[in-house]
Amino acid sequence: MSRVRGFRPAPLTRRRFLEQLGAIGGSSLVMTAMSSMELMADGAGERPQLTGKPGKARVLVLGCGISGLVVGYELAKLGYDFQMLEARDRVGGLAWTVRRGSEHTEADGGERQVCTWDEGQYVNVGPWRIPHSHTGVLNYCREVGVPLQIFLNESESQYVYYEGDAIGPLAGRKLRVREVRADLQGQINELLIKAIDQHRLDSPLTVEDQDRLANFLVSQGYLDSTDRRYKAFNNRGPGDPHDLAALLQSGFGNRIRSVSPLEGTVASPMFQPVGGMDQLPKGLARAIGSNRIALNAEVQSVHQDDRGVKVVYANSKNGKKTEIAADYVVICLPLNILANIDINVSEEMMTAIKAVPYSSSAKIGLAMKRRFWEEDDGIFGGHLYSNLPLGEFSYPSNDYFTKKGVLLGLYANQPVADLLDRPVAARIEHVLTHASKVHPQIRQEFESGYAVFWKKVKYNLGGFATGAARARRPQLTKVENRLIIGSAATAPHSEPDWQEGAVAAGWQALTSLHERAMRSSSAGGR
Repeated sequence: MSRVRGFRPAPLTRRRFLEQLGAIGGSSLVMTAMSSMELMADGAGERPQLTGKPGKARVLVLGCGISGLVVGYELAKLGYDFQMLEARDRVGGLAWTVRRGSEHTEADGGERQVCTWDEGQYVNVGPWRIPHSHTGVLNYCREVGVPLQIFLNESESQYVYYEGDAIGPLAGRKLRVREVRADLQGQINELLIKAIDQHRLDSPLTVEDQDRLANFLVSQGYLDSTDRRYKAFNNRGPGDPHDLAALLQSGFGNRIRSVSPLEGTVASPMFQPVGGMDQLPKGLARAIGSNRIALNAEVQSVHQDDRGVKVVYANSKNGKKTEIAADYVVICLPLNILANIDINVSEEMMTAIKAVPYSSSAKIGLAMKRRFWEEDDGIFGGHLYSNLPLGEFSYPSNDYFTKKGVLLGLYANQPVADLLDRPVAARIEHVLTHASKVHPQIRQEFESGYAVFWKKVKYNLGGFATGAARARRPQLTKVENRLIIGSAATAPHSEPDWQEGAVAAGWQALTSLHERAMRSSSAGGR
């Protein structure tokens, strides 16, 4: 390895060795415009084991997202008399898979989009991957017969591309992940071997230990076994190694770790339902039964007293209003939607409801005539690591070696420039302009796009709940006479909600409902 100008390696103590590895390891797959802390999510905890059936307990479940469907599924198992209301013409809420025929009109008189992709082509515009630790979601997939496949989070062939003066000599160059990983680790290993040879490790390693460590570093870093230097090698790819100082300045190493975290966006392994994320809500709905679910039922008012609850909903197609009565209501609507419904809850509860903010989550799917990322670049799954204003750009982990495919051209959970206020065509053009810096084929192969900006999606007006999650839960999880909130924003184990958080919220609401109903039943219906 050529000596880096001005670089003088300091004595490498064990402490300094660990500190430097930590600095190089950094965080992995941190999405642009998202904080890694927001993306961590625990498992849903223990599934409630409930028994008994109250004598009188007709239940209404408002909303057929994941949390509502979990409540309905478990109510059916307990033998409750219940009905579910969903304002859309589909179940799933955020768990939406856009495919041929999907359509929506953006809120406040916005544009209407209709997906025209070929049959079999799709993109998940809400959740799109399931960590192995999210056993609540995975067990429901198993129970309702939703097959899963691996979701590939990282590919050695995918590119790293950063722009800006701060990146240094590697700015504006697309490098393979394998190049970055090999060159960083190889050159660092060479430095460590030199430290061993010069007896500069101040830890009590025996001569035999030093030999074993040197052999490990040679093997792990692909060093030449004769002169112990890092050089170009076949598995790395063509070209000379990139300069270590340039790699460190670029910060590319912050995308790469030796072991994936157990939680968050890079937990390994991850899974996805075969055929799209909407297969889980569809599976839960099948298990519940279509007779229990009223679609196109937009809730207008929720009024309770000591005797029960009355809900008025309007058919979202023709406006016809219907009143329905129940003993209890479980509300699994987004809280920003609930805040604008005529409902009699306490002032404290409404204040908490109105205080919950929602993310500016957005995704754009790009249908391609040809899977050029596979054919031309040898990329199979994973993401483009970049600082381009795309949030995250990703390649599908399904239907390999077929003719067509859908790229996730943009995935962000905070505003990207002024895209929210621009026409759909301009949002798609923004993605094509920036993605073509890495994939110049994209314009020629582009077929059509579909943009989902959740702030403009009716019945959501935002993505996942953000803000001080732990602080709001004590109020939002209170049972107010005959009303229980089961929205994902109340999730006890997840920040933000993920789908696993929605499962946890559903379990929490179910438990509160059952305990309330059983107490009332034993007290003679009061």
